[in-house]
Amino acid sequence: MTSQPPISDARPSAALSAELAALAEDLGLPVISLENQSIDAELFKVLSVETASRLTAFPMALQDGALHVAIPDPLDLITERRLRRAVSVPLRLSVAPRTEIEAALKRAESSGRMLAAVTSEFRPQIVREDKHGHEEVVDLDTIQDQSGVVLLANSILMAGLQKQVSDIHIEVYADRVDVKYRIDGILYPASEPIDVAHHAELISRFKVMASLDIAEKRKPQDGRFRLRIEGRDVDFRVSVLPTQYGEDIVIRVLDKAGTQKLGGGVSLDALGFAGDDIVWLRKTVREPHGLVLITGPTGSGKTTTLYGALSELVDGREKIITVEDPVEYELDGIVQIAVNEKKGLSFAAGLRSILRHDPDRIMVGEIRDLETAEIAVQAALTGHLVLASVHANNAIDVLSRFTHWGIDLHDFVTSLNAVAAQRLLRKNCAACSVKAPAEPVELLAAGLDPVADIDTPWTHGTGCPVCRDTGYLGRTAVLERIDVTPTVSDLMIRRANAAEIVREAQSEGMIALHDQAEALARQGVTSLAEIARVIQVQ
Repeated sequence: MTSQPPISDARPSAALSAELAALAEDLGLPVISLENQSIDAELFKVLSVETASRLTAFPMALQDGALHVAIPDPLDLITERRLRRAVSVPLRLSVAPRTEIEAALKRAESSGRMLAAVTSEFRPQIVREDKHGHEEVVDLDTIQDQSGVVLLANSILMAGLQKQVSDIHIEVYADRVDVKYRIDGILYPASEPIDVAHHAELISRFKVMASLDIAEKRKPQDGRFRLRIEGRDVDFRVSVLPTQYGEDIVIRVLDKAGTQKLGGGVSLDALGFAGDDIVWLRKTVREPHGLVLITGPTGSGKTTTLYGALSELVDGREKIITVEDPVEYELDGIVQIAVNEKKGLSFAAGLRSILRHDPDRIMVGEIRDLETAEIAVQAALTGHLVLASVHANNAIDVLSRFTHWGIDLHDFVTSLNAVAAQRLLRKNCAACSVKAPAEPVELLAAGLDPVADIDTPWTHGTGCPVCRDTGYLGRTAVLERIDVTPTVSDLMIRRANAAEIVREAQSEGMIALHDQAEALARQGVTSLAEIARVIQVQ
């Protein structure tokens, strides 16, 4: 590293170890303190929020065309190279204690200044269809008067995309408006509360974008809009709900190209399944015909699992068609149909049309009524492999869901190859995880024996800047799977009780969701609190 000029308002740090301070001095790097470092949101336009947090680097000043950045380890050449690739200006490095850098990043994020900083290059365009069904692209600035609320709305959306949120919540109370992001299934504050005086304008802004009635404030409304950002389309589904103090909005973010843009891709290997679950899924989706159901609550990753399975089947030799509401990820080599109830294209109508399109494999985004269920079963019985998701608490409850709709039980069981119930568990943050015994109440909540495990050390995250003080980083999937063998099939047709079916399935290799989650907790992958939050204790 070359020598860097000191920053005029920086002062030496007493918190840095003598060894690290001596090393920085030998390398000609300034040693500074960030305890009272001011936060300049403009600097996060040069070094992005996400990059700064990921690399534990704090931008301090932009002087003489160079960005001055504090780093904790002057010998970390990999981080230095990543920083230099991440910015378009020369870099000047200084050394500061890691704890001070993390604290400064935390102050910046909690102050809400990062939220405003991410909008500098955010020039989204809304994509709509005209009355002839042709696509038209409209600059957002033209659909409503330019004002501060436009910047605020854009900031909320762009920061959400950068943080890879699944939902954006805007909640109004008597004295404030809270903006929250759902990340890995949990809501977190996006910024400091917003003055309630801006609430009406902010709600109207999102209503206009979703083509909703801004004058209607007494009834719930649902809509959607699509933005074109940096050359890719992102879909947003909007739900408006009247409350005691005004209207709340929840915006579901469907970034179709987001996974590919981030380099992850949609594959089974990337979804965090155990090795034997991946083997089972690959075998199941390669069956020549039959019905495969993935069940679980909203947000449990059902659709993503189906995508991952389908993406491995794309070789050009088979016709694969999906019908979804909406299309969440764009998969090359697969024909995807988006449900549009307003235009008469329901799941049932789409599935019926697919069967006339010579498919080999079909994915149904969700089976939610008798008509769709009957068509899916008939498709499976007539030589197609049908993959579908359905809402049920566990694999056994799927049977009662279909019989409740009134579907022919014999046809259903005959068509059924397998059922899998899925859950997503947050993983402990490796940077701040510690081990400690749990209280009896925690063990009981997680479905464990408070006597047998009273002295067992359990891993949990304490919270740090890496995980945004949540104690968790990333998620992993657990899969409770049932192969519909002749014995299980016979029990289903005879309407045996759930306990009897479960015993038979377990004798044939099924591992309950709770048992899998408990194993992960004992390995330190997840926490007892996460098991209690996600897994229903029987």
